[in-house]
Amino acid sequence: MKSLLILTAAVAATAWVAGRHLPGKAEAQPMVSQTQEVQSVSLDGGRGLPLASLRDVLDTQPGEQLDANRLVQDRAALQAELESRGYLAARVEPAVVTFRASGGAYITFSITAGPVYKLRSVNVKGASVKDTSVVTLIAGDDAIASRIERARQTLADNLGRRGKPANVTVALRMDPKAAAVDVDLVSK
Repeated sequence: MKSLLILTAAVAATAWVAGRHLPGKAEAQPMVSQTQEVQSVSLDGGRGLPLASLRDVLDTQPGEQLDANRLVQDRAALQAELESRGYLAARVEPAVVTFRASGGAYITFSITAGPVYKLRSVNVKGASVKDTSVVTLIAGDDAIASRIERARQTLADNLGRRGKPANVTVALRMDPKAAAVDVDLVSK
């Protein structure tokens, strides 16, 4: 009985050691703990997303040394890019770094995009109807940050040309259940 117990322990230990040292075996690491060269950066869950644009905002590139601070910045940049494109409920998970025994680090960012938010209403306050005719945002448009900013700037420029106060601010009200945004352009 004693020899059976010793034999079982020896087999288990051998299997554990062999499993830990198999070539190509990966270990997922939520935090960077090794200095390795980046082999690849992947974006998971990106179905229907502008992957080329998302890759453009990444600072971490294959061939460079792995940097934990850069991965945090990359996550924030991905989040900001998604939000600027109307994915206001998007979530980008922290990078998962997988180290391979053959060398190199493989990075994965998991993305849950959610819906593209739409403009539910666009209101201009503090300006005449004539002044607001330059605002081209309408209900149903995607809630794209650059378009909203362009509408704000265009209204401010138009008011300035007409000798009126050119300070225009944007107030947004989000409705997550409806994936909608109400936009107020306020002239002061």
